[in-house]
Amino acid sequence: MLQYFKIVSCSARTRRSTLLFLSACIVGGFSAQAELEKLDGVAVIVNDSVVMVSEIERAYELTLQEFAARGATNFPPRDQIIKQVTERLILESIQIQEAGLQSIVVSDEEVTNAIREYARREHDLTIEEFRERLVVEGTSYNQIREDVRRETLLQKVRQQSVRPYVFISPQDIKDFRELPYFDYLAADRYRVGHILLTQDDPDDSGTTDLQAQAEDLVGQLREGADFATMAVNHSSASTALEGGDLNWRRAEQLPQLFVEEVLKMEVGDVSEPIRNERGLHIIKLVDKQTATTNQEQTRVRHILIRPNAIKSEIEAKNEVEAIRARIVDGEDFEELARQYSDDANSAREGGDLGWTTGERGDPIFLDVVNSSEIGELSDVFASGEGWHILEVVDRKVADVTEQVLDNFAASQLYSLRFEEALKDWLQKIRSEAFVKVVRESL
Repeated sequence: MLQYFKIVSCSARTRRSTLLFLSACIVGGFSAQAELEKLDGVAVIVNDSVVMVSEIERAYELTLQEFAARGATNFPPRDQIIKQVTERLILESIQIQEAGLQSIVVSDEEVTNAIREYARREHDLTIEEFRERLVVEGTSYNQIREDVRRETLLQKVRQQSVRPYVFISPQDIKDFRELPYFDYLAADRYRVGHILLTQDDPDDSGTTDLQAQAEDLVGQLREGADFATMAVNHSSASTALEGGDLNWRRAEQLPQLFVEEVLKMEVGDVSEPIRNERGLHIIKLVDKQTATTNQEQTRVRHILIRPNAIKSEIEAKNEVEAIRARIVDGEDFEELARQYSDDANSAREGGDLGWTTGERGDPIFLDVVNSSEIGELSDVFASGEGWHILEVVDRKVADVTEQVLDNFAASQLYSLRFEEALKDWLQKIRSEAFVKVVRESL
């Protein structure tokens, strides 16, 4: 049966969106599945496929859960939500059928990698530990896999269908960087953790006790105690339940009391207690984003084999494995890349991708780059692009301020233009589809 967490995931554009979608799936749970199946039936015919009543009902329930999670109390009327959910499911059904026409598939390895990435980044768990957690929560791991596969497929068909129509020229980047708006976008950002300690009507001894408590917390934090846990347990600030996280802010958006201290801190530093009329504040510089920096650059070459209508996933993987074996046996990487790689741009250069700071690209590809030694030929691995092998040719540290700014400008422009092109494409395929509503009211 088709799945439908799409009210949560309909705007997903990146791999990170897949992980956010996965989180929503887990929060939503699957306990209502059997009950929904009893009510099932065809709601809408979409070309050669259908949208089921149970899909719409389940998407509706997940939408209410999302509203509640955001603190909403006044929900839109049921029929309004049902209408929006149904339209989104219709549009996704069209996209999935389009993926079939283009022979776009999602491999088991891609699904596993997406779940592994989510488990590691969001919960600090291995995939095995994550599966055990799902069992405890009564959530089906196989169901999770199928929903991640569907969402990844939607992302791939959007990218493949829209990307050819999005072009960013060097002049576009230059013009965008000259806009005052770009200076605002590219300003340094700081992620700060905050703990506030207060004491009701403190006398002299009370103030001393509060100071001692603050100094004790600072000592524990500097020795490695988890800041978020400390904030939840000790902070009186409004952000305590979020682990004291103030999220990303520019310097002018930080509380004035903290600005001078934050600007002096390195990532990971914990401040001495800062006093004002509210009490004692402890801050930690959790992370920093800056456009002016020295960064490690990596020079990488790779060979990519993409599955297609003629070549299956298994055949693509086997082809890359055979190429890798030939390199290990002494054949020239560059010649094999020119002959076999499906990345046309790098193939002309013998697979060379040039120097990169690694701030953009497929997370799986970047993970292999970062874990590889210079001159080491990687194992065969799958990314969103297909099957790869890669070799790190060299690394260096360089002032990449201008490159970072250019890349940032290109990324911002691409996102804006991709969204516009995607909207046009979705409108086109929707207008060309055969859609018949079988069941008017739910």
